[in-house]
Amino acid sequence: MMRTTSIFAVLFLTAQAACPSASIYGSAFDYKKAQPASVYFTGQNPAEIERHCKNEYLGTMDLSACAQFRYEGIINTLNKKVAEIETVTKDYDREHRSNGEPKALPFFKKAQANWQLYRDNNCYSEVYQVGQASLHFVYFWDCMTRMTKNRLDELTKPDVDD
Repeated sequence: MMRTTSIFAVLFLTAQAACPSASIYGSAFDYKKAQPASVYFTGQNPAEIERHCKNEYLGTMDLSACAQFRYEGIINTLNKKVAEIETVTKDYDREHRSNGEPKALPFFKKAQANWQLYRDNNCYSEVYQVGQASLHFVYFWDCMTRMTKNRLDELTKPDVDD
């Protein structure tokens, strides 16, 4: 019986790979082209959206929009922190230029760009490994939120060891 089940599973998975679904959950997704969550929640202010998203019984579209809303909040906070760091680093570079020291800002900018690429690819990988699922986009936005929060924590508390 186990062997029959294993053969069935292999045939099923092979058929899935050979005949990809046309479902929106199986298609490629570019989060940069997504409309802001505020469009979904037209007429609601952030506090109202936050309150709505705490509702225990949300449909798939609401769950996805709420996950995107949480990501948009944390990415705005991260972007503000990055701007602060860039300002401080620019001042540092200006002060130390006379000593012939290399500039730090280009390296920080490159690190941030590479981190974003890492985050994006990691989250796309995570969500596409799940395969077709009605919560496909929720998983994606949750991953983006988690990784962005971790980056914010790194930049906010750089000397804190786990």
